[in-house]
Amino acid sequence: MGEQTLEQRYQKNSDASAFDETVYAPLLPGVNVQDKSSANGATAVNEFSDNSAVSWGTTSNGEDLDYVPVSPWAPISLCLGMLGLTGFLGYFGLYVAFFGIFVGVGAVKQIRSSGGFVKGTWMAMIGLVLSICSFCLGSAKMSYDYQHEVPEGYQRVNFQKDVAEKQFVFVGGYRKLDPAVADVIGKKVYLKGFMYATQATTGLWQFILLKDNGECCFGGKPKSHDYIIVTLPFLKSPSDRPAISERAPGMSVMSLAEESQKKFAANEDYQQEKFQLVTRAYIGMVAVAGVLEADVRAGQGGPPDDFEYAPVYRMKNVELVEEAWTRF
Repeated sequence: MGEQTLEQRYQKNSDASAFDETVYAPLLPGVNVQDKSSANGATAVNEFSDNSAVSWGTTSNGEDLDYVPVSPWAPISLCLGMLGLTGFLGYFGLYVAFFGIFVGVGAVKQIRSSGGFVKGTWMAMIGLVLSICSFCLGSAKMSYDYQHEVPEGYQRVNFQKDVAEKQFVFVGGYRKLDPAVADVIGKKVYLKGFMYATQATTGLWQFILLKDNGECCFGGKPKSHDYIIVTLPFLKSPSDRPAISERAPGMSVMSLAEESQKKFAANEDYQQEKFQLVTRAYIGMVAVAGVLEADVRAGQGGPPDDFEYAPVYRMKNVELVEEAWTRF
């Protein structure tokens, strides 16, 4: 009886696990089974053609997408080329453009020798062309400005190298000018420096010109050979304005009020004029054209501190105060 039970159970499981010929027939060689839906003259809705079968690792109705990255040197070359355009404004931009030329050449070579693994040739080329143009044209512009910035009749003097670094010569305890500096005293000079920061931004008739921006920006106390007192002239009428002052957009003629006239009455340079040549304040380097004067006895006989920082150099009747065309 036990054998009969096992036989019946095996027969039952065999019947239940019988596979569907329509499903597994394609997998069995030599077996040709007609699809049930085809036998009845119908076509299965979700039936797929053998030619359109899609499997893992293949694409259907598409092409392979080949991604080629952009070389990082290409945008770097472009950025340096654009920054190099500041070479038309100052020498720092020329340094950037000069460095950008080497970066651009290296970027183009690296991209072309990569065998197509990276791209960005045109981007690197644009940056290279911008760097070359900025360096060449910027240098030409700066050279032109340097040759034409000094007004006619004035002598170029480098404030820092030709005046400040010469300092003074002491003979028998008395202060004397360096012979090289003494040669330009009383002459019309054109020199550059930095304007001492004041509360007023316009209408300045007097200011301090420093050899560098260390004292004016960080509150240092300049020594006697490091600064110049600059004074603009009084005018009897607006038509007496110096011709070269008209090239400076920040200069103008101001009418003196009665209170100002009384205030200047004690000034030896004031001859009851009613007008004053003034300028606006500048943050960057400024150029000044006028007569350089010196008083080596300034502060003499007083405390050593006063003597060391006394105003020795002055420029009176200054005809031009403008933003420097070049920084050297």
